[in-house]
Amino acid sequence: MMRSEGDLIPYSPGRLEGSPVLVLAPHPDDEVFGCGGAIVQLLGAGAEVRSVVLTDGGAQGDANTRRAEALEASARLGLDEPEFWDLADRSLRPDDADLADRLRALMIEFAPQLILLPSPAEIHPDHRAVAVLVYNLMQSTTDGGELHDALQFTRIATYEVSAVLRPNLLVDVSAEWKTVLSAAEAYASQLEVHPYIEVMDGMARSRCLTLPAGVHRAEAYHVVDPRYVRTHSAAEWAGAQGPSSGLEDAGEAATLDVVVRTRNRPHLLREALASIRAQLHPAHKVIVINDGGESVAALCSSQENGLDLELVEFEASRGRSAAAQAGLECATASHVVFLDDDDLMYPDHLLVLGKAVARGVSAPYVDAVQGLWKMTDGGDFEQVSRHRTFGGEFDPSLFELVNHIPLLCAAIPRQLALELGGFDTDLELYEDWDLLLRLAARSSFVYIPKVTCEYRMIEGSGEITAANPPGSPGQLAALEGIWQRHGFLKDGAKLASAVMSLVAARDRAAEQARVRDEQLMEARGTNSGLEAELNRVRGEGDPLAAKNEELKQKILEVEAARNGLRAEAERLSGLLEMITNSRTWRLREFIRNLVGHPRQK
Repeated sequence: MMRSEGDLIPYSPGRLEGSPVLVLAPHPDDEVFGCGGAIVQLLGAGAEVRSVVLTDGGAQGDANTRRAEALEASARLGLDEPEFWDLADRSLRPDDADLADRLRALMIEFAPQLILLPSPAEIHPDHRAVAVLVYNLMQSTTDGGELHDALQFTRIATYEVSAVLRPNLLVDVSAEWKTVLSAAEAYASQLEVHPYIEVMDGMARSRCLTLPAGVHRAEAYHVVDPRYVRTHSAAEWAGAQGPSSGLEDAGEAATLDVVVRTRNRPHLLREALASIRAQLHPAHKVIVINDGGESVAALCSSQENGLDLELVEFEASRGRSAAAQAGLECATASHVVFLDDDDLMYPDHLLVLGKAVARGVSAPYVDAVQGLWKMTDGGDFEQVSRHRTFGGEFDPSLFELVNHIPLLCAAIPRQLALELGGFDTDLELYEDWDLLLRLAARSSFVYIPKVTCEYRMIEGSGEITAANPPGSPGQLAALEGIWQRHGFLKDGAKLASAVMSLVAARDRAAEQARVRDEQLMEARGTNSGLEAELNRVRGEGDPLAAKNEELKQKILEVEAARNGLRAEAERLSGLLEMITNSRTWRLREFIRNLVGHPRQK
């Protein structure tokens, strides 16, 4: 069924709330043309608003003139003087490390609760660059870090200037529009070049189409919270807002081969291949290895996929490892990316990994989210939950204890992998970890802090890991086999370091969950007080209602953060318990003594 209009665009106005507020304008005038009405509203509500103009605007006028106009426009909005970073107009790039460092320092110092910035669906490359750079910065935060602490409740609201975005919030700015027009008129040099006021006014009027009759002007925004940023790729975020000219130019990105393992799951294979077709940077070649299941020749035809695809079909099943090895041997690119048929690539997956390979990174890897899915009665897949539980900086000693890099996250150097023997076809579990451990001994793994793929757990999908859950005899036997073959159990110092790293990670997650519990209790208490006050002064309660809605949003965000941290603490505790219960006597006794478990008689 087609979704209704109300699922695609708001039919009632809302408000942007929060303080402090950071406004990022790639050029002098974007802050007025894109979000002037919201700025006036936020200032009227008592918010602290700070504006930063990143470039000098010199590509379309005199830089000094544009600075003077920006100062006058800010005064007319009632805004303090903006900061001018005076970068060259049309020079902004999403991978600019210096600009990223400068923005990171600003966010840590200012700790904004709301960031206003251009949409990634914008036309101007500077606008798109700022959008992607800020999103990637927010996604790169780690629990306990300075940037994470500063942005743990920060929402991003993107605005439109030169391209229409798909909004999830429409803000009634009818009362503020006269002030906005006055501020826009301050940019006289720009109005001589393009009819910005007519365009801005026309867009604001058109945004009233779905709103009540009393709304005469509205601004459009797409707002996401930290939960969304943590579990969605930049490409998904951009795609939700409308067509874009690509998040990043492929530039020097290397082309990578993709190997897909499949067996008797054509419905899942179809989705996996669709995710490869949707890549912003196309694969060099796709190799599908059908491990003895029903033929997928029709599904893998070039007419069906439009991909440069090679299909290898085994007459009988040879196992996961043999399928992976066959794909590795068929590949011809310098690096290979593996995608099991039940997993998904987000559109920027090959682009991000390909750029890293082009920079000379031998073994780059990214973050994945873990998606839990189930089959509906109608035969469709429905997502139950989405968590970010993989990735993180590479820890060599911890990596020998437990694998935190799903195979689909990495670009595997093909020639080196073949020199090391490739996948061990005698292994049915942890064949990926086994190869990665051998690679780690010869090559440096480099972490790219971006979410670009999804490791899916699907009820009833028949995957081998579901048949050998954590703590099961099969899983423990496979785990101990990896430890034995890589000599991990023979090095007490290395073992102690790895186990204590795991204990420390568990304790950090548990402590952070406790802090979130306290924040949640405080927020709920404040919310109850606001609701009581709101009931008392219902007739004049608009400011209180807005504050109440803002607090409810924060409660949801704290609850989500707490639940995620609790899940991570439980996962790490489960790993420790599983390792402690290992049948390897020496390891069991060593770890029990190390982490303080009493010795069982």
